[in-house]
Amino acid sequence: YISRVGLDHVKKRILEDAEGRRALWERLQFALDGEPDPWFESSQASVDVRQFTPLQPQTGALA
Repeated sequence: YISRVGLDHVKKRILEDAEGRRALWERLQFALDGEPDPWFESSQASVDVRQFTPLQPQTGALA
């Protein structure tokens, strides 16, 4: 996205536009309303809990 629209555009739309940032936050909250948080309610979110298990590096895997 940044390579397409440019970093200056992103800064203007997100960092420098408090009202626009607030509107984006409200849209996100509306979209997520009623959705269970998979980090705290994994059984209700119907997620594979293995995705929250820390990865262990494998030695010699990329030799």
